[in-house]
Amino acid sequence: MEAVWTRFFPLSIQVRKFIEDGNLGAVHRVIADNSFGDNVEEKYGTTHRMINMDLAGGCLLDRKIPPLSQLWHPPLKVYCKVGIYSLTWLFQTLYHTLPPPARKPPTVVSAVTPYHATGADEMTSMILTFPSAPGPAPAGTPDGSSHPAHGIALTNLRVASDPDGFNTCRPAIRIQGTLGEIQVDGPAFRPTTWRFIKAKGQGMKGTGEPEVEEHKCEIPGQGMFWEADECGRCLRDGRLESEGMGWEESVVIMEVMDEVRRQGGVRYPERIESLEYPLAL
Repeated sequence: MEAVWTRFFPLSIQVRKFIEDGNLGAVHRVIADNSFGDNVEEKYGTTHRMINMDLAGGCLLDRKIPPLSQLWHPPLKVYCKVGIYSLTWLFQTLYHTLPPPARKPPTVVSAVTPYHATGADEMTSMILTFPSAPGPAPAGTPDGSSHPAHGIALTNLRVASDPDGFNTCRPAIRIQGTLGEIQVDGPAFRPTTWRFIKAKGQGMKGTGEPEVEEHKCEIPGQGMFWEADECGRCLRDGRLESEGMGWEESVVIMEVMDEVRRQGGVRYPERIESLEYPLAL
């Protein structure tokens, strides 16, 4: 089981169930951004692990310590792989919410901007087309049983999802369906607030104002214990993988990241890229 702790938050489980129960209708698009605004030259230079190709640096795969102001729970420090959290939201809403037999790998179109000093990716944007997505297909579709959806995943070292560190920009994730939109406030890796905005004609308050359902999911402590609990349950029950993050889905996500790197020309030294085991370092 990957260390993608966000998957196991009560907030993530609530959002997935909301989609699975059909409350969002047919989901057609998800936009997720996990970016941190840094002066790359000043903060990382040419040797920091964040931009060091010898250490698999870059915003898609590498780790970062976000500023404490972006956690809203000081003095916590959280290491996170920057790009994987954007992809986590695409996969847990457009892929994992389907029954296993209906899950199909997405196709990928991406753009990568390399850091001029090392070649590591400093800006990566991905558009994933999922052949099947949650909810009913539009009337008149060829097979009548499924519809595609687009997932847009963004990550950047120079600009931020939350520029001022006070959540002024609000949602880092937008999940759009025919019955409305789910918005999840950032940071994408450790969110505590989500809301459902009904589509026009789906419900209005008596005052004529739009109807918005707000949900708060506080995190006691840091929050990594929810995934640790799931790992413990798997060990207790003799399960080799978690239903919340199975091997098959992990492989599909890794294949997507490899394809993004291939399209962007991001290749690490052979001792990192090699599939041989054990590898002499």
